[in-house]
Amino acid sequence: MNRFLNAVRFLTIFPVQRWGFPTSEQMGESMVFFPFVGAILGLILVGIGWLLSPIFPAGVIAAVLVGLLIAMTGGLHWDGVADTFDGLGGAKGDKERMLTIMKDSRIGSLGVLSLSFMIVFKVGLLAELPAAYWKGALILMPMTGRFVQLEMAVWGRYARKDGGTGRAFVEGAKPGDFWLALVGVGIISLLALGWAGVGIVALNLLYGYGVMAFFNRKIGGITGDILGMASETSEILALILVYFFK
Repeated sequence: MNRFLNAVRFLTIFPVQRWGFPTSEQMGESMVFFPFVGAILGLILVGIGWLLSPIFPAGVIAAVLVGLLIAMTGGLHWDGVADTFDGLGGAKGDKERMLTIMKDSRIGSLGVLSLSFMIVFKVGLLAELPAAYWKGALILMPMTGRFVQLEMAVWGRYARKDGGTGRAFVEGAKPGDFWLALVGVGIISLLALGWAGVGIVALNLLYGYGVMAFFNRKIGGITGDILGMASETSEILALILVYFFK
């Protein structure tokens, strides 16, 4: 139960109480529940979307739901999106410079542009999605994004020598956590969108592996910012794939 509560506390703004502050090892162990916290967030979005559907057009509902997801997570992964793209654009192939840029709390022009594009793109994808696929897509989107984080943390290596927020997750997540979560994610995906849902998850796992391999070559591993970026881009990929599988 503590592992689940740690995952909820880290991934959301929900006021979850538990005794003591989790250790780095416990935070890494909580990653097994990341996809399922994502599925819960998706269910909340489904409920809000259902309430709003008789009142507002699809475009407005899509904007509200994307904004709500950002609010429920405290914009946790969006900082990683901005930092990662700032680092990629400003490092000019220099590993240490990229890590330094990513660690800087200031947001550059590429970071702002990437955030803006991804939010608009996500809203657009949801708005144009046929109503029959909304429920399944809303559950699958945040669940898959957080499952990709688990995948990369389990099979990846941490890039920073001086440590950072992501280190606890990358070093604490274990292969058994991935395989256990895979079973649950597979079942939920099947219930949400049938075999298309399973296919979407599988392709997102391939994407996660590709991101991990790219940054292994680029900077020698992954960071917390890269995990956040991968999660958000994986959500967009999941929505895009719904169009191909529908």
